[in-house]
Amino acid sequence: MGMVDVLSHVLPTNIGYLAAYLMRHGFAADIWDYEIERFTVRGFLDRVAAASPQVIGFSCMTPTIINGAVMASLVKEHFPQIVTVVGGAHSSALPEETLREFPAFDAVVCQEGELTLAELCMRLEGGGGLSGIRGLVHRTDGEIVREEAREFGDIDSFPWPARHLYHRPGRQRGHSSRGFSNQLVSTEIFTSRGCPYHCTFCAIVATFGRSVRWRELDDVFAETKDCIDRYHIDHCVIADDTFGLKAGRALELSEGFARMGLNSWSCDTRVDCVNPEILRAMARSGCRKVAFGIESGSPRVIQLNKKKITLERVEQAVRWAWEAGIKHVEGNFIIGSHPDETPEDIDLTVKLMRKLKLSFASVSIIVPYPGTEDYVTMERRGHIYSKDWSNYVMFGQTPRWRTTYFEPEDLLRLQKRMNRAFYLNPRYLTQVLLGIRSLSELGYYVKAGLSFAKWLAGLSLVPENAAGDLRALKSSLCSESFD
Repeated sequence: MGMVDVLSHVLPTNIGYLAAYLMRHGFAADIWDYEIERFTVRGFLDRVAAASPQVIGFSCMTPTIINGAVMASLVKEHFPQIVTVVGGAHSSALPEETLREFPAFDAVVCQEGELTLAELCMRLEGGGGLSGIRGLVHRTDGEIVREEAREFGDIDSFPWPARHLYHRPGRQRGHSSRGFSNQLVSTEIFTSRGCPYHCTFCAIVATFGRSVRWRELDDVFAETKDCIDRYHIDHCVIADDTFGLKAGRALELSEGFARMGLNSWSCDTRVDCVNPEILRAMARSGCRKVAFGIESGSPRVIQLNKKKITLERVEQAVRWAWEAGIKHVEGNFIIGSHPDETPEDIDLTVKLMRKLKLSFASVSIIVPYPGTEDYVTMERRGHIYSKDWSNYVMFGQTPRWRTTYFEPEDLLRLQKRMNRAFYLNPRYLTQVLLGIRSLSELGYYVKAGLSFAKWLAGLSLVPENAAGDLRALKSSLCSESFD
């Protein structure tokens, strides 16, 4: 057991899209997921030698950009002819800075990657260079060159993710979403890309701007059926940034999932994107969990962080979800979602958490991710103490930044306090015990409870030999010989 019982495992679906698009254009592609596969330097280098690729791409969020860069350094030291490319929210937000900070990366694919990466591969296959490829930032003759931005592609023209490259028996580590056993075979499906809102803490703007694109429903349903038939999926995570932005579309999706017999699915959404009719349709179609982004119980902070919701609607949405028969209702909260949050604002959030009937509460610490408004604000105020990106995580360690009213130690202390206030509430414990319906559910809550207790006690949640552990990966890269 370990953090796997508290946090969720995300499948490499975005990389699956890139691989599928490259394969459509005649390139061989593979996905190496070191979140679940054990990493060793020798094993990695042997694997690169056997594959002999012309390009290696690294998909990195902010906390993993350093490990990606160290792996790229291994590639450059032993296989200097291989072109190393990085993509993801961090490098899209800071493309030139990423290439300056990490010289082992040859290029950054900014924002949406399918079209740019495919053109890069076609250019290299033909013996050309990287100049003129829209959406790319690259090194040329010792200089960093930023090419013209690329428009987003036609979302319906992209093939489904190459799931056969990562959906293999025994490879899924951790549950797909809190409340669901890791024994379930789950997958992720995107029915849209992007979000139109301007929340100050969210880095999605670095990847998709403020655009939203919806896929054709028939294609979504065909992909879902393929997942059921080919991969025998037990549970599907609808991975849209915000499910239900169009009310009529949410109803149509729910009706379609019901027709094809999707066993179980879950989604993240906003409290103002649901109503009783939508939630009842979702429940009838197999929706077993909905997670609401709430962030704060303070109307003042909600206005500052530009979430654009009301506490009245928060309470309504949670109540409606239970009344609709959805098994799990989760609330997501952020300590410091705006840097000017005060102790009084935190008290209001704790009060709201205790008032709401929730299956789970995710309480994270604000992380000033590059590309967010909070990053700009906190950097301008001198509140960011470190650019060691591996520390930029939301859960479980003292941050290397502060907010206006809270020092780093205060933020971690508040996270533990708010988690205790929610999960050790007798009403919540009674709710959980009365809701358990099987031995597998009991096992899930026992493991999660033990992991939670270890974290409160200040013990590590992650086994030393856990595959994908960023700290273990960084340690192994530093301690093993590169020769």
